[in-house]
Formats: sequence, C-alpha cells, structure tokens
Amino acid sequence: MDPQSKSTADRTARLLKVAREIIRENGGFELPMRDLAARGQVSLRTPYEMFGSKVGIIRALLKEEQDIFQSRLWPIGDSDVFDYFFATLTVGVAFYAENQAFYRALFRATQGYSGGSETEPGRENPERFEAAMRRAMRAGMLDPDIDVKVLSEALLDIFAANTRTWASSSYDISFVEPRIGFGWASLLAGVAVEPHAARLRQRAKVYQDQLRGFDATNPPAASDGGR
Repeated sequence: MDPQSKSTADRTARLLKVAREIIRENGGFELPMRDLAARGQVSLRTPYEMFGSKVGIIRALLKEEQDIFQSRLWPIGDSDVFDYFFATLTVGVAFYAENQAFYRALFRATQGYSGGSETEPGRENPERFEAAMRRAMRAGMLDPDIDVKVLSEALLDIFAANTRTWASSSYDISFVEPRIGFGWASLLAGVAVEPHAARLRQRAKVYQDQLRGFDATNPPAASDGGR
C-alpha cells in the first residue's frame, strides 16, 4: 500500500472508531461532524470528504460490521446447507448480543437517514441469502419450480423486519433468534422436498416451543456486552 492510501485508510479507521465511541456514549445516532472531526484529530472537511454525510458513515459502519460478521462464519464449516443457514442466524444473534445498545442505535439511525438498501440492517448482504438457496437447489433440497431469488428475498424480509422491530423495542436479542428461525423454518418447509421438509417442520416446532417459553407481554430485558 502506498503512503497516501495508507494515510487514507488510517484516517478512515480512526474516524469510524470515534463514530462508534460517540454512538455508544450517546445511545443514539447524534453524530455532529464537528465532534467527529475534533476527536478524530482531522479537519472538519475530512469526514465530509471521506464519507460525504451521515448516511456515508452508516454505510461504512455497516460494511465494517458485515466484514467482522463474515469472519465469524468461517468456523462453521461446510455443513448441510440448511444447518449452515440456521447456524448463521445463531452466530448473527450472538454478534448483536455483544453490544445491543450500539446496534440498536445504529439500526435506528437508518430510519432517520435514508440511503438505500445498503443502509437497511439485515439487507446489506442479500447475496449471502441467494447463494445459500442456490446451494440448496443444486443439492436437490428444494422444489425445482421455486425461484431461488424470490425465496431468498422472502427470507431476507423475515430477517430484516425482525431486526428492525428489535432495534425499536427494548426486549433482549435472544428473543429474536426463535422469531426469525420460526419464520425461516416455516417458509422453507413449504418449498423443500422430503426428507428436508420434515426436518424443517421439526425445527419450526423447536423454535415455536422457545417462543412459547417467552412471556409475549414481557420478553427478556436487554443486557449489553462491551465489544
């Protein structure tokens, strides 16, 4: 990396680190560019040059989070397609659980600063969903008449809608996994072939039992880690 590129990368990383700190401190997405520049030890012009606006910062933070999340998926290995797909949900929920306040603030910010699907939590990486469903189709696990793009978009909708609801509420992220999992399993059971459909129906029942274990009027209160 040439010196100029390294300098730009260093300033970007520093400003994103400061942005995270400010979001954690405020519990919201009040992110004055003047404060960001001062704490990042750059000129006021620099954040605008690098990110353009707060929407640009949201995009950059979500991209950074997606890269970190992808690294968490590697240890899962190359297992059964559906098992892998649901394992990514478990990893994702654990990832958000590490700092619920930060992710709530970041996700809520996307409501106030519209910037396209790349700033919609849960929709940053639709390719991952479609790739998983294409693998399932190639493995003969899905009804061949099903359009994998339509299916992957429906699965993405379930994930994004539930993370959005969680971000605007106060219940713990642990309540989200069975909600998303039940939706995914129920949908996939309807388009999978046997014996995979039976496995998915059983998985849906497991998630259903978990949901019944929660008090719907008083879900578990959020607890935050400190990543």
